Amino acid sequence: MTLRSPSIQRVDRDHLGGGRCISLGHQIDAILALDPRSVLEVGVSAGLATAALQRLDIPVTTLDADPGVEPDILGTPDSIPAEEGTWDVACCCQVLEHRPFARFGPALRELHRVTARGLVLSLPDVTRQVELSVRLPRIGQRKIVGRTPLARTRRMPPERLTTMGHHWEIGFRGTPLSTVTSVIAVAGWRIQRTWRVPELPWHRFFDLRHAASVAA
Repeated sequence: MTLRSPSIQRVDRDHLGGGRCISLGHQIDAILALDPRSVLEVGVSAGLATAALQRLDIPVTTLDADPGVEPDILGTPDSIPAEEGTWDVACCCQVLEHRPFARFGPALRELHRVTARGLVLSLPDVTRQVELSVRLPRIGQRKIVGRTPLARTRRMPPERLTTMGHHWEIGFRGTPLSTVTSVIAVAGWRIQRTWRVPELPWHRFFDLRHAASVAA
């Protein structure tokens, strides 16, 4: 199968402003930490992560259900037309919340099937968090992170779906972090690490590995 590089879509403030550029850096760093030989990126978006990885000579294949964004492969996260273990690593950032939560597990299982090692995943998280960071001479940077759970679980505002296309987010009723991590485990993934972007805490990242590769 011959793959081509997708055209980079128009970049606007929504892709770079409000901490999103920093979140993109977290995404790329997490992928590079896995030292991938090949990457599947789910969701073309602005194509910035793909362009950065390709500049480092890392082969990237893009998957999207919208032919208008010119992906390498047309498909959805829970139905990927590829053989088992086709890619070393997959990247799926701020994508799966655009589908009903019932499709979250099937998508994770399908991404597990087509990858050999790991998945970099990010999802919106509305859980409140307080972070204090201090940099001291000779000591360096020290960080204190505290969670302040919502007093009660809220329903997700309907406008989230109408304005952003989000069906669910971590922290709203029915999808607390504990439920999301349980679905991740059932799908065959081991959470190596999870963290939130300090400049954009709405973005929670997961470094996911195949259980066998973690145990090894």
